[in-house]
Amino acid sequence: MNRRWFLPAIFLIAGLLLGWLIFGGGHPEDHSGHDHAQTADEVWTCSMHPSVRNDGPGTCPICAMDLIPASRAGDDESVFEMVMSENAVRLAEIQTVAAERRLTEYQITATGTLQPDERTLANVAANFRGRITQLHVDYTGASVRKDQPLFSIYSDELISAQRELIEAVKVRSINPLLYRAARQKLFFWDLREHQVDAIEQRSEPMRQVDILSPAAGTVITRNVSLNDQVNTGDVLYQIADLSRLWVMLDVFERDINILKRDDSIQFSIQALPGRSFDGKITWISPVLDPVKRTVQVRADVNNRDGQLRPGMLLRGNITAAGPEAVVVPASAVLWTGPRSLVYVRDMSSDSPRFESREVTLGHRTGDYYVIEEGIDAGEHVVFHGAFKLDSEFQLMDKFSMMNREPGLGATPAGHQHGATIQDHRSDVDSSFRSEFTEFVRLYLALKEELVESDLNGALEQASLMSDKLSSIGEHRLQGDAHVAWMEIYGNLRGHLNPITAAGDLDAIRTEFRFFSDLIVDATKAFGIEGVVYRQYCPMAFDWDGAYWLSDKEEIANPYLPETMLRCGEVVESLE
Repeated sequence: MNRRWFLPAIFLIAGLLLGWLIFGGGHPEDHSGHDHAQTADEVWTCSMHPSVRNDGPGTCPICAMDLIPASRAGDDESVFEMVMSENAVRLAEIQTVAAERRLTEYQITATGTLQPDERTLANVAANFRGRITQLHVDYTGASVRKDQPLFSIYSDELISAQRELIEAVKVRSINPLLYRAARQKLFFWDLREHQVDAIEQRSEPMRQVDILSPAAGTVITRNVSLNDQVNTGDVLYQIADLSRLWVMLDVFERDINILKRDDSIQFSIQALPGRSFDGKITWISPVLDPVKRTVQVRADVNNRDGQLRPGMLLRGNITAAGPEAVVVPASAVLWTGPRSLVYVRDMSSDSPRFESREVTLGHRTGDYYVIEEGIDAGEHVVFHGAFKLDSEFQLMDKFSMMNREPGLGATPAGHQHGATIQDHRSDVDSSFRSEFTEFVRLYLALKEELVESDLNGALEQASLMSDKLSSIGEHRLQGDAHVAWMEIYGNLRGHLNPITAAGDLDAIRTEFRFFSDLIVDATKAFGIEGVVYRQYCPMAFDWDGAYWLSDKEEIANPYLPETMLRCGEVVESLE
């Protein structure tokens, strides 16, 4: 009986083994196509919190996002490369686009004021000592015609000069040189020909003489009052023709080499909302303001209707044509600064292979950055999902924005930006820390303006931050702390300048996102007085996520204040 079932069992087992060898084990290259085989060893994690590890799908216990499959790197990959599964790429919403080589056009935003055209300025000065006996134009802002009386003056010197002319008239036929010299003296004192002719016809000098306006225009300065005693050389009035004004813009030094004469300017005036004006650059200052780190740029504007006034604040957009260059979307660039990071996809690879690559940035042109070095035209860069990809690189202990020293072990908690930042707090004196604390407080005020969606308030705070950063200076520390501060200082300045020149809240928030990471690094490296809270919203910037600092534990989201004000969590506290 045992023999009857034993032999068929042997044949059955042998058949199953042979089938497995032919259709399963005999073709290991096809085995990867089966979903159940792929997920057997797959680890699922959160793109925003890579410390979360699970052996299957689910949601993140921190932010409630859906978990995605973690990538599995091959043994032959460098610290700059990683292969991901197609499923992980799809769930992380990673999108790429080819870098382009094309002619560039730069849009530079700058602020400034309207000023009188200096070429039309006319000063009315006293040419002799005397006393003001009558004011014909007695207020600033008055419109005057050429040769209109401005004031009357009594002067002993003028009376003597009149007597000389009256006596010279009597001997004109025998001494014409004396006659011409007496007339010329009065002309030098800005008397008009008809006034001098009237003096010749008199037998006695005039006790007071009218001084006439040398030009038509508007009185912008009046430095004289009735009965004032004036001395030779005193400037009594300043008159300007305001029918044409100067547009004076402050352009940051990093942008100045882009500009040239005749570049187009479009500007708006705060006092005249809804209106815009056009012009062209007519002059670029050869001198840099050492405090503001700006250069003045000038354009002319017609003001025949008189609605524009000197001193009005304005915001201008300068359009400058640049050379042909390789450009990538601005969203593709991480840690923007002199050395920045871009993720490049190898399109020749059968599997999704990505490389973290440092690049040298040029200027920003609209929604793109010029790549000076590191990316060739045609290479595909990640422009959406780059932060999620960066998290995965960090998790796998590869070179990334947040892991600049691979090989030391992957950072245990997700998005620990600046994890390799050294602590220099013991090398910082109280004076530096106090000034840096003031700088952080201005940053916190800027954050509050973004929460309120107040563009003007945000620009004002950004301007104060720029001034404060300049007052702190780049060379305040010693040794390693000095080197660290110089790098952070340059990056802070690189992101602060676009914030101060931004034309809308979206542009400010885009730069504020990276600027906040730098503030975190600086705070960790040098310390501040008091405590601030590092907070994070995974939904900012289309689920790329973003951080910021706050002096309150309560969440007030500066990126999504209108729709998700309370979206976020406290990641850590810094002091």
